[in-house]
Amino acid sequence: MKRLLCNPDVTMEDIDATIKDGLQHDTMKGYGVSKACLTAYTMLLAKQNPKLVISCLSPGFIDTAIVAGFGSSKPPEEGTVALRHCLFNELGGNGWYYGSDAVRSPLHFMRNPGEPPYDGKVDF
Repeated sequence: MKRLLCNPDVTMEDIDATIKDGLQHDTMKGYGVSKACLTAYTMLLAKQNPKLVISCLSPGFIDTAIVAGFGSSKPPEEGTVALRHCLFNELGGNGWYYGSDAVRSPLHFMRNPGEPPYDGKVDF
């Protein structure tokens, strides 16, 4: 699934099939599959619409009522860092995923805030 969804040539048919198949195996009841497919869809839309800048981002693990008791510690205002970056700054590429610290991040492994930007290489 990682290999398919990280492929810049992913298709809508690939994404649809992953959703249908992945929901059966996702221990998080669709959360992980939905995020993975959303980032793949971002790449697809960017490829189909090269004149638009299309990005996907994570606000981070924000302390809200829905995740109370799960260890989140970032206040809601910190969840806007990546969003503000994508809205108001010149971006280095199209179809990229940005972590909560507004730095380009990979789709296939976790990059923590403060770590170097993702270089675009997919190595499994």
